[in-house]
Amino acid sequence: MTAVSLGMPQVPVPSVAERRASRRIQVGSVAVGGGAPVSVQSMTTTRTSDIGATLQQIAELTASGCQIV
Repeated sequence: MTAVSLGMPQVPVPSVAERRASRRIQVGSVAVGGGAPVSVQSMTTTRTSDIGATLQQIAELTASGCQIV
């Protein structure tokens, strides 16, 4: 059987351009830049009065790797 290319990129994807050096700064308790890990902010989409649904979304975010900071 012959492999068919699906046009997927090779892993790891080669860098398109060199990243420039940056300073690390603190935004509250979160480090940004200077080699700090990438931070992503997320939020729930439920009505806050719907406590069960809001807690469910928070649990799903936590299970996917989001951390509360």
